[in-house]
Amino acid sequence: MIPPITKAVKRIALLDGWRAVAIMLVLAHHVVQGFYPTQDSYAGDITRYGAFGVDIFFGLSGLLITRLLLEEWNATGSFHLQQFYVRRAFRILPPVLVFLAVYSAAGLFKSTTEAVSSLLFFRNYVPSRLTGFGTGHLWSLAVEEHFYLIWPGLLALLGPRRSRPMAAWLALGFGLWRMIESQLSTTLFPEVPAHFRTDLRLDALLWGCLIAFLLNGASERESFARQTRWPFWLAAVAFAILCVRYYSPATSVGVALLIPIILAGTLVHPHWWISRALGWGPLAWLGRISYSLYLWQELFLTPGWEPALQWWRHWPWNLLASFAAATSSYYLVEKPLIHTGRRLAARLAEHFPAGVDLQIQHCGDYAESSSHQKGHVPAVAGRGIGNHRRRDRSANITEHVHDGGD
Repeated sequence: MIPPITKAVKRIALLDGWRAVAIMLVLAHHVVQGFYPTQDSYAGDITRYGAFGVDIFFGLSGLLITRLLLEEWNATGSFHLQQFYVRRAFRILPPVLVFLAVYSAAGLFKSTTEAVSSLLFFRNYVPSRLTGFGTGHLWSLAVEEHFYLIWPGLLALLGPRRSRPMAAWLALGFGLWRMIESQLSTTLFPEVPAHFRTDLRLDALLWGCLIAFLLNGASERESFARQTRWPFWLAAVAFAILCVRYYSPATSVGVALLIPIILAGTLVHPHWWISRALGWGPLAWLGRISYSLYLWQELFLTPGWEPALQWWRHWPWNLLASFAAATSSYYLVEKPLIHTGRRLAARLAEHFPAGVDLQIQHCGDYAESSSHQKGHVPAVAGRGIGNHRRRDRSANITEHVHDGGD
């Protein structure tokens, strides 16, 4: 039998391995840029495809956020959004706030708009002329934050059964909009890079959401495992590589769809050599610090066409400085605050065991939760959504999610 994706308290090394793959692609992309004097000269280098490491992060986030919410529903009959957002805030905000504080203290912001948009997560809609390279990577963090604001609430309001087709339709809709917008004579945001915008990238997370539904239950996981046997998984990888190589608005849909399938394939086949390799200790460690590493590397790994007078922005000191800053951030800021967020969320569960502010029927969804009694209709609540039986179990569901998109 294929085991569930998440396990209480324990991290999954294989997922950290995928995060390591993603951040290594991003690092290769940014490190090699530093050796080219112009963007045009870099355009032919193979490491430019390292930018697709961000798509791996997106696929992971959509898959795992949805899977964790579904497991919470299966275990408790509820979606405890208040606790969810507390854990998210303590995981995401402290490292990025420290980064922005250092960036501001160094006087590196190009404009007030750049500073405010980075802080409030709309950096991905600010014209390039108002921003500098050092905060450019925060576009992906903005995309992820917009996803967190929209999807969990939508899942809770619609219920698991109706959210499954909704995820598919939304993913198709965003992909179609990307193709349509690329054909317009004037885009909606002409001064904003198209690949930064949430409305043109959200399907990369939503396909992961759909895959999470296909893994929700032992029989579903067994079925998915049969459909992703080694030859079919390799075919998916090959097709994804072709879509990246011949990237276009049309093939971008294939990239967004195939990445979460590839990720999930290794999850349901932990015996594969590649699955075992992804769980290798040093690789898993790199995945654990990948959020902090993604945040800080942009400060040090400047492209060759950007002025870099400081010695710590030149090879190899720039890479060493990136790892030093990221390691410090992870152990001194990120990891302690994650534990603080979990403790606070657990206290909320203890002090607010119930409370219904708004009731919305989830027709048929109550049958999906093992904790529901026949005929019980779950409710949408400000402190939790659905049946509050076994509520305390939700505090032990660890969130194996890399935040920041990257």
